[in-house]
Amino acid sequence: MGYVGWALLGMVGYSLVTLLVKLATRAGDVSSSYVLAIAVSIVGLGAWAIALLRGDFAGFVLSDLAKPSALWSFATGIALIVAVASLFRALSLGPATEVVPIYGMFVVGGALLGIVFLNEPVTYRKLLGILFAALSIYLIAR
Repeated sequence: MGYVGWALLGMVGYSLVTLLVKLATRAGDVSSSYVLAIAVSIVGLGAWAIALLRGDFAGFVLSDLAKPSALWSFATGIALIVAVASLFRALSLGPATEVVPIYGMFVVGGALLGIVFLNEPVTYRKLLGILFAALSIYLIAR
């Protein structure tokens, strides 16, 4: 499966996440952090299982944790917990029809960060797409 297939699978998965968080928290008997703790435990176990089964830790030594790629991985974890914890909290407080589009602005943010920091090519078509994405999210959320 190519990157488009994986992206589509991820989109379906994340779409289900928002629904499932709302279902888990809407009765008010569990908090968003309770749901988050269970969910990330499952994610963590799954990620370790996938990496181990793929052999991604073959030849791993402790000093690998000081390499730049490991440091970027740690930063990724921090950003991910902020993103997901914030999403879960927002979903527990507000309607999914507003929370999800606002959260979805990460598409615009990610595209702009790719252009600015990764020197990815920018075209008028890409910029127009980013503008329309931001506009559509604004229209959906309001």
